[in-house]
Amino acid sequence: MKNTKLMDDVVELITNIDDMTAEEIGYATEALRSEGALEVYTEQIMMKKNRPGTKLCVIVTPAEEDYFVRRIFFHTGAIGIRRIEFKRYVLDRNIQQAKTQLGEIRIKESGGYGTDKNKIEYEDLARIARENNLSFQEVKYRIEKELANILEEDGE
Repeated sequence: MKNTKLMDDVVELITNIDDMTAEEIGYATEALRSEGALEVYTEQIMMKKNRPGTKLCVIVTPAEEDYFVRRIFFHTGAIGIRRIEFKRYVLDRNIQQAKTQLGEIRIKESGGYGTDKNKIEYEDLARIARENNLSFQEVKYRIEKELANILEEDGE
């Protein structure tokens, strides 16, 4: 993995919501993620008059900001959205495919800033667990052990 230093610009769109159910907020976050937001997360907050509420945060590229402002208004009860511009540090990323005894998996390799990381994709672990009626932890353990053995045999 190359060790380049990467930085890009992002915009965080933030709104406080007190008129939606947990199910409605869950649907909105799923929709925004599936529409391509870089990240979507919520925080529980207290709003005026001590009403419980939810802070919705959506991180997007500057080029997608207008689109996601419109989508946040569409999917939520929001009547106002704040924005903050950030620069963010990111690692170089690459996806590798690997065949294991339990099935094919993708491994996300990332590196830069003096570090290299590898992580098996969650979706692949979950799929294999369901297909084999195994726990997620068991699948992760068995695949990581198999991959470690392969690396040892290759002398790495």
